[in-house]
Amino acid sequence: MTVRQQFKNAIKRGTGETHLLMKANPNIDFSSDIIKAALTNLSYDNQSEGSRADYVFELIELSNQKEKIRQAILKALSTERQDTWALDQLFDLAAKFAIQGDKEAKKAIYKRYYKKTIQGSEWVGQDAIIEIDGLEGLKHIAETKGKVISKDPEEWEDSWTVDYFQEQNPTIKVYKELEKASKSNEYIKTYLDTIKKHKAKFQKRERPKYNYQIVTEKINSKVIVPLPPAGAKELSKTDIKKLADDFLKETDRLKLEKYMRVFDRVKYPYDYQPLLRLAKSKNKKDDRLIEFATGSLKYFSGADIREFAIENLKKVKIPSDYLDLLVSNYKKGDFKLLTEIVARCKNEHDIHSLVYGYINIYQANKTKECKEPLEVIYDKLTCGIHRADIVKILIENNVLSSRLKNEIKFDSYDEIRKLNDRKKNGL
Repeated sequence: MTVRQQFKNAIKRGTGETHLLMKANPNIDFSSDIIKAALTNLSYDNQSEGSRADYVFELIELSNQKEKIRQAILKALSTERQDTWALDQLFDLAAKFAIQGDKEAKKAIYKRYYKKTIQGSEWVGQDAIIEIDGLEGLKHIAETKGKVISKDPEEWEDSWTVDYFQEQNPTIKVYKELEKASKSNEYIKTYLDTIKKHKAKFQKRERPKYNYQIVTEKINSKVIVPLPPAGAKELSKTDIKKLADDFLKETDRLKLEKYMRVFDRVKYPYDYQPLLRLAKSKNKKDDRLIEFATGSLKYFSGADIREFAIENLKKVKIPSDYLDLLVSNYKKGDFKLLTEIVARCKNEHDIHSLVYGYINIYQANKTKECKEPLEVIYDKLTCGIHRADIVKILIENNVLSSRLKNEIKFDSYDEIRKLNDRKKNGL
């Protein structure tokens, strides 16, 4: 693989290898790949991972083609019409130029904000304006939104932006400042009145705690996920047993999947054989019964579970559905099979489907054997969130390589950079 190919691969994944390659090869022009990474958020899950602007901007600062990249960003900021997360990142990048005193970048941000918006993404650009101008930027947002609300009283706006600004700026009495501004600006007053009204409504809402009755209602409804992670902690032992009793009587495949979703989150209270029978049933493309049945077995150890796991991990092309079977049934040497599985995966979606199982396995089984399979996944994964999980496991097992130690301080995902703190990870 050439240096350019290495860089292209690394910038797509968002690893710190890009930074190291640029410093080691100052005469190579990487600007085309940097522009691509600037104009499109290349992370696997843009919403969960967030903007990669900090990461990309550091590469821009290292580049000898800074002006070329800057112009491409400002042009794209004015023209992007379809990709919410690309536009969000473009605003963030332009803000970084503006903070350096770039008046053209600041003008471009204000010119684009709330103009030709992408439906459902009217919030895009607010962070950039606040980062540049603080309270005055917030007032501009309030005035802009107030004008929109004045034209359409049904327009909905909550207080999250103002509340978050207050949290980040405790020395400023944000609501009082907006009250002052509202006396001479009718649009800010309209905005302030609206967010106060919706804030009051929001504060009155209380989510009921999950119990047997609520989960059962969801299983019998059209809801796909009957029990979220937070709800799993609220179920009593009695609730779990009653759900298990109902599961044993159920024959409908869709409802069985929902019960498996429950027992993927909380341990099934009886013998695991009914779960194993479901896991061994015929897999269908239009449901996820097998996936969650195997997930429910991660709490149990048994020779028959392990035998079933190894059989399927060896014969299925992308065996992500069967990885959880090894969580409580892992044996020394299994890293060879796990390395082989991920090595043959080329598609980023297949890689992402595997990573959950690998993380579950090696969080439950502390072993230096984790190094090889997890490093192979690391080198293919475009998801910073799961890359962070991988790095944590490598650190916990004291097998983080020198190569990765050098890379993580420049990673696109902030949580990975924090792992570079020697006081936290003991390196």
